[in-house]
Amino acid sequence: MYRLLKNTCKYIYFSLAFLFLFTLPVHAYIDPSVMTYAIQALAGIAIALGTFFGLYWRKIRKPIMKFFNLDETAGREVESDELVYYDPSVMKEERQINLPKTAVGKTAEGGNKGKLREIMEDMIPALFITLSGCFMVCIYAPLDLFFNNKNEFWFNARILVPQLFRMFCMIAPVVLLVYLICRLINRKLYIGALFVSTAAFICSYIQGNFRIKNLPPMDGTPADWTIYDKENAITVIIWVIVIAALLYVYRYVRDKGFKAVVEVVSCLLFVILSVSLFTSYLGSRNVVEKNVFVSTKDHEFEVSDTENFFILVVDAVDADRYADVFNSHPEYQEWFEDFTFFQNTTSIYPFTSRAIPQILTGEVFENEMDFTEFVTQSLDNSPFFHTLENKGFRMGIYEGELSYNGDQLLRFENMRTDNVELNQAARNTFIKEQFKLTLFKYLPYYFKKFVNCNTNSFASMIWPQPFLMDNSDFYKDLQEDNVEHTGDKVYRYYHIEGGHVPFVYDKDVNVIPEEEGTYRQNVEASMKIAGTFVNKLRDAGVYDNATIIIMADHGYSDDVGGIMDRFNPLLMIKSFGEKHPYAVSQAPLSYVDLPEAYNRLLAHKQAEECFDWQEGDERVRRVLWLQWLKEEHIVEYTQDGYASDYLNLQPTGNEYRWEQ
Repeated sequence: MYRLLKNTCKYIYFSLAFLFLFTLPVHAYIDPSVMTYAIQALAGIAIALGTFFGLYWRKIRKPIMKFFNLDETAGREVESDELVYYDPSVMKEERQINLPKTAVGKTAEGGNKGKLREIMEDMIPALFITLSGCFMVCIYAPLDLFFNNKNEFWFNARILVPQLFRMFCMIAPVVLLVYLICRLINRKLYIGALFVSTAAFICSYIQGNFRIKNLPPMDGTPADWTIYDKENAITVIIWVIVIAALLYVYRYVRDKGFKAVVEVVSCLLFVILSVSLFTSYLGSRNVVEKNVFVSTKDHEFEVSDTENFFILVVDAVDADRYADVFNSHPEYQEWFEDFTFFQNTTSIYPFTSRAIPQILTGEVFENEMDFTEFVTQSLDNSPFFHTLENKGFRMGIYEGELSYNGDQLLRFENMRTDNVELNQAARNTFIKEQFKLTLFKYLPYYFKKFVNCNTNSFASMIWPQPFLMDNSDFYKDLQEDNVEHTGDKVYRYYHIEGGHVPFVYDKDVNVIPEEEGTYRQNVEASMKIAGTFVNKLRDAGVYDNATIIIMADHGYSDDVGGIMDRFNPLLMIKSFGEKHPYAVSQAPLSYVDLPEAYNRLLAHKQAEECFDWQEGDERVRRVLWLQWLKEEHIVEYTQDGYASDYLNLQPTGNEYRWEQ
């Protein structure tokens, strides 16, 4: 009876824990500062210790008393549980009791029931560690990544959470079945499986929550795994310590006591992860249910017979590298006739997420607020877009990396904001990619390199069919889709992957194995696409009445310059009716000049008339340096020399930090 009551309490506790975890309470706003994270840790420890001492003190106390040869009943008067029957008439006689066959059968049946009961009781720690481990892998890790990197994903919690439950329900029964098979084969094998999984659980928890500061990017950028020798050594040390500690515990508590240890560890980590997840939710709940939208291909190649304004962003194409490629491609002279290439141009940012809103609106982000809120306000209040609307332009933004949480996207005719969902055909792929993100975070560094993880893969899983940044997809559309004509003025902005990693294109935009690709080939593929786009406008008869800007969001360096050599992007411009041979300008330009340049282009100024700076001018330009996935810290530099001379960048001492 006591054991049944004890096990019932366990199940009630765990059920209540899950109930409270997935209830969405309403609270006043709490700023999740450093103090909040300290409180979360203390709360987790306090709750875990309360659970530990409340439920498991008696289990742990017995092996401890036994280890120190202490009798917990010493000094007590103990009443024997043995029942003795005295019959004076037969005290000296030995009596033999013959049980009926029915009684023997019942005893055998009771033995089978006892065996089944024993197996079920043995499976309790397996149930605990399965639920806790799957909670960490399937629920906690993906939600924690989402809450802390919400601007990297198009979906919201309403779309994400049901898929995480599907993943949990797919994985947890399989894990439990493996434990059950081990138990049925051999009890020692089962205990060994518990030991290994407990060690892996603890080490993965440490790895995924305290050893992630130096994670390589998950955007397809090749990682140099040779620099992680120190991390690998630390990982080995952690595993050795954890395994040694568990062996030490097992030596003195043996099988029964170790099962109690597994239950304690499972509950302890579950509670700590729950508190941590809830705190992350508090800091992100303003965008947990963010508006979901999709940039569709609607009106992708609809052009105006009167006036067109086109911007084609080829990601990560460096100006100096393009200039080098140009020398070996004489056909570029013909493709880009009438264009002016502004080689000495600096971008504001070295990465896409912060660069794209600045290109679209001209606004510079300095960590003064939440980034999604900044982008929303910038797009909604952009003077340039208001000017386009006032001039009667129909606008389309074909952009797959836009952080936005407002309600004015319908001003762009290709944006879809209603009934946007996860593509049902991609549900299993979605779960697979979420699981890969979790593995990338929790696996030891040595094994991370075997997980092909790319956050950009989620872009193709949205419904309805989105515009994809994929070079080959856009190039295919250029070749196969017909141009549609309209009498209205048209503004179109396109953003494709361009020269961005991974390098999987040859110069003719054919997909090739990554190990065979190079940055130069990706640049050549980008210019092939740009040239095809320009020629498509020529063939449609709208080239002369179009302003065309071909640009990159930032530069790129695959040599010693590294991240500091990413501020020299491609910028080529042809204005309405502009006619001249292909030209190169060394005017010291900056992307802070773009808003004024847009307005002058709308006024039909020629490309070089759009800027106040001319060749030979000396200028100090501002750039903002940050690291990918560490955007909350921006450092300001100045460039008073040539745009690509990264050694000339000088810090101003100004830093901009976003503290949630």
